[in-house]
Amino acid sequence: MSTPSPLARHEGLAEVTSEDRATVLNLPRLEEQQVPYIFEGTAFEIWIRIDGTRTEQEIVDELAEVYEALAEEIAPQVRDFVAQLLELRLVVDSAAVDGAAADGAAADGGETAP
Repeated sequence: MSTPSPLARHEGLAEVTSEDRATVLNLPRLEEQQVPYIFEGTAFEIWIRIDGTRTEQEIVDELAEVYEALAEEIAPQVRDFVAQLLELRLVVDSAAVDGAAADGAAADGGETAP
């Protein structure tokens, strides 16, 4: 079983964050999106923890502590929200980003076969 990777925000997002709300616009997908996403409440709490250093489970554990809830109780909601963010291309699995960067570096510096 592989180790879970931290979640990171997708490159190219425009974001305005206040004390309890984040407004996010996916600039690379502007033609498709056109309206910003507004995250408040628990969606905001999840969003601010997606910073490239925490895995989904670490986010669940932190929120369980903050809300004094069982991690098992909130994990499905966090998982569903993260899945939506991934589908909207607002969030990426940092291992996928690191792997793509490594593949690009190898392609740039690698030798071509005869």
